[in-house]
Amino acid sequence: MSSFQVVDSSPGSSVSIMETSNFAHVIFQNVGKSFMPQAPLECCYTLTPYITPNPKDWVGIFKVGWSTARDYYTFLWSPTSEHYEPGSTVDRTVVFQGNQA
Repeated sequence: MSSFQVVDSSPGSSVSIMETSNFAHVIFQNVGKSFMPQAPLECCYTLTPYITPNPKDWVGIFKVGWSTARDYYTFLWSPTSEHYEPGSTVDRTVVFQGNQA
């Protein structure tokens, strides 16, 4: 059973409401349907309070039809933060360069 809640982000932010659940530990923002291979790809995501960041976390690009985590096309290590507080929400961004994506 999933429990959903609506979480308000900071006032004046371009994103005013974010839906989370105890199953959605990572929420990717503004995911497009396609991307230009030569252009950098900015990947923004939020770690919910239900997950604790780890230095071995990574973000991958997968081909359509992937079936295991080993089927990635490329990946980048997730940035870490010295100021993480357990139980908090964390926003992160990685940028894949055009030759990577």
